[in-house]
Amino acid sequence: TWSEWSVPLRDSEGSPVPSPNARFIQWRAELRGSGDRVPVLDSVSLPYLPQNTPPVIRSILVTPTQMSVSRSPTPTTPATTPSATGAADFAITVTDTGAVSTATNPGTTTPALSRSSTQAQVTSISWQAEDPDGDKLTARVTFRGEGENEWKLLKENLSESYLTLDSDVLADGVYQVKVVVSDALSNPASAAREAEMVSPPFLIDNTPPVVRLRGMARREGRAEVQFEAQDGASMLRRAEYSLDAGPWSPVFPEDGILDSKSESFKVVLENLKPGEHLVTLRVTDSAGNPGLGKAVIR
Repeated sequence: TWSEWSVPLRDSEGSPVPSPNARFIQWRAELRGSGDRVPVLDSVSLPYLPQNTPPVIRSILVTPTQMSVSRSPTPTTPATTPSATGAADFAITVTDTGAVSTATNPGTTTPALSRSSTQAQVTSISWQAEDPDGDKLTARVTFRGEGENEWKLLKENLSESYLTLDSDVLADGVYQVKVVVSDALSNPASAAREAEMVSPPFLIDNTPPVVRLRGMARREGRAEVQFEAQDGASMLRRAEYSLDAGPWSPVFPEDGILDSKSESFKVVLENLKPGEHLVTLRVTDSAGNPGLGKAVIR
């Protein structure tokens, strides 16, 4: 597998080595003396330029993070104080805090809750990349939605291995991101190498379920309240009801299992005291967005 020997290199000051590109090289020296003079070889140096090895991307992780926001009571204090309340991989699970502090408007239809008033959701994109040669790496991150063909730029020339994206800039739907890393900072443009990886599809869901009152009936100390809930992006995950602003109690859909984007619920109340009562239903989707509806029993 070795190439042929080159022609003799006779210049002790240095000569180009005409060997082809390979991983190993051999050299040999043939010495001749005259008379009693014995030739001596003191040293041989062989400078070489290794081929640039491309970087490697090991993984991409896309996670949602909910940020709680507190409004300032007076103009002299900071307007908002965000703090992270939870994060989970889109592909595996999403943290469900179940915390709702925004009141709904009167009526039986839940308006779209403003996430910015109580919490904000950001999407964190992180990746693990390395370069076998120890070169400095920069990254370019693009995205595309389900059914789209072209990648759109999120950010480029990133020296960090993460990017935080406000989820509100993307409409609800399924997306992918592509990370391209380059070692151009440590190599000439002609020798720079790149590596890329595309993430698995992940869901962006900023819209809470819509909860509507279907009907109610009351007879003496028993009442039945029927709701329907629907989400446009993700599966419904959790449902609870509260009587007269009391503790939340879990409730199952009428078919017995939360396994779709649309479900019907029946809240049965026994031993109800005379008078007017408020029943509130809270339904949370897979992304942790809560939607509420209410019924007034008279």
